[in-house]
Amino acid sequence: MTALLRRAPLVLPLLTVVIVLAVATDSFLTGGNIENVLVAAGIVALPGLAMTFCLAMGEFDLSIGSTVSLAGVVCCSALIAGQPLAVALALALGVGAVIGLANGLVVTKLGVTPFIATLATLVIVRGVSLAYSGGHDQIISSAGLKYLVGGRPLGVPMPIVLVVAATAAAWWAMNRTRFGRWVCAIGSNREAARVSGLPVDRIRIAVYVLVGTAGGAWGLLISSQLQKGNGQLGLGFELDAITVVVIGGTALLGGRASIVGTVLGAVLIETIRNGLNLLNTPPAYQRISVGLLLIAALALKGLRRADATAIATPAREAATS
Repeated sequence: MTALLRRAPLVLPLLTVVIVLAVATDSFLTGGNIENVLVAAGIVALPGLAMTFCLAMGEFDLSIGSTVSLAGVVCCSALIAGQPLAVALALALGVGAVIGLANGLVVTKLGVTPFIATLATLVIVRGVSLAYSGGHDQIISSAGLKYLVGGRPLGVPMPIVLVVAATAAAWWAMNRTRFGRWVCAIGSNREAARVSGLPVDRIRIAVYVLVGTAGGAWGLLISSQLQKGNGQLGLGFELDAITVVVIGGTALLGGRASIVGTVLGAVLIETIRNGLNLLNTPPAYQRISVGLLLIAALALKGLRRADATAIATPAREAATS
């Protein structure tokens, strides 16, 4: 049990929240409601897995919420124009990849810090999304697109199938490939990684493309749920994507990642949101809860670093005396 808690520290907080909500409302521990929580968590976890690589690299992408909006608008507009579903999906994912590529090039080739570069992209892409949609909903009725969220292959909701497959792929890439090791090496010490001969810029660009593509996929899932695209969709989504990664145990400053932790972080956040909904809590408090979770996770990591420093300092002094 102790080993499990070390590998997945969110298990205990998640169980605590589940017990509290089970006592607070009879509607929580029902099969349909648990499925709703897992579906919502799967939709958030998919971009969170991509963001895990970005944070493990010591960087982050603030533009993912705007990417959600533009990808959804492009997909729905293509369907309205009579394009096949496959073309609409490819366009949305392509939009995300291009946005990620632009972020990667600006950060690596122009030397702009990730915060400024992706913040600027957030504003630009949001403006493009509003201009492209003309400020109007792109309403559709597409059974094929609806399948992304409403489908049930072998009786399992499609978002759960997608996140299980994505989690397995992300875990393998992070823990069993050179790419994952290189990402963490760059997050630990970028200059040392460069001196060691790692293709640092190419890896950074590839990670931004991955995040952008994941943002496009997120936009498809949201448009699948709502059956529409809108220039205002995705507001604040960047906070969700970063929060599930940070509370899941990935180091904000890079060098360490937890794929399973990211998925558990998504489940924890969506469990809390679901419980607040069942308790008729105003939506504003759901955003507050996400912000508080992020602060708590960062504060806990700060305390752990302080404790580690306090323990290590006397040992170093003893060794040198």
